[in-house]
Amino acid sequence: MKITGKQKIIARGRLPPETDYTSYIFTRYEIMLYLLCGGAFMAMVSWLFYDSAIAWVLLMPLVILSLKDKGASSCVKRRRKLEIEFREVILSVSSNLQAGYSVENAFQESYRDIVLLYGKESVMAKELRLIFRKLSNNEQLESALANLADRSGVQDIRDFADIFQIAKRGGGDMRGIIANTAEIIGDKQEIRREIETVVSEKRLEQQIMRYIPFFIIFYISLTTKGYFESLYHNLFGWILMTGSLAVYAAACRISDRVLDIEV
Repeated sequence: MKITGKQKIIARGRLPPETDYTSYIFTRYEIMLYLLCGGAFMAMVSWLFYDSAIAWVLLMPLVILSLKDKGASSCVKRRRKLEIEFREVILSVSSNLQAGYSVENAFQESYRDIVLLYGKESVMAKELRLIFRKLSNNEQLESALANLADRSGVQDIRDFADIFQIAKRGGGDMRGIIANTAEIIGDKQEIRREIETVVSEKRLEQQIMRYIPFFIIFYISLTTKGYFESLYHNLFGWILMTGSLAVYAAACRISDRVLDIEV
């Protein structure tokens, strides 16, 4: 494939390494911030439920273990962002094909649209620059898209890459395939937005309900001195408070799963 002058400029630019969207690597700043926030939360739990600094030390490993869940949620957010931007790329490519561009040049022109919409540091802008670098090294477009699909963890991108590869080799209707794919992805995203709109109020209620138990304990402790003294610094109180925390954690996890609706 012949690389145009504009494409050479993009291909020669500084490119990020290939990103695995199925896993998340925290930066040092993110780790420190999360540990500080988690430590503050555990300090509040230790004070309200146990009135003990030793409890804070014993509960801190839970903050480290929860990094896995935090990473998983960050992966989901990043994949959804990738899916949204990928749809914009496909829409732009479809429009460029209708204007008479070849498939490769249509992707080239879509880069400018993505930069205008999301900026040069957006997810798909980086991925397009990576694709252009591969094309400049004589790699096939379908191979570059398949690589993105493998790393993305997004089913729509995988389906598009498979269909694109079959159509490219078999000489299928590329314009129709790309336009149809963009429509399907757009419909799914519209359904997801509608669902998120419906459950957004419930998510707010969920966040409020999560902190009500702490507010109640704090309020009673503040207004009624010694009310919880019988539950502190004794085995029965530790067992009761630990059981309450376990029920609270299970309720939070169940509520998260109920509101986590996949499309």
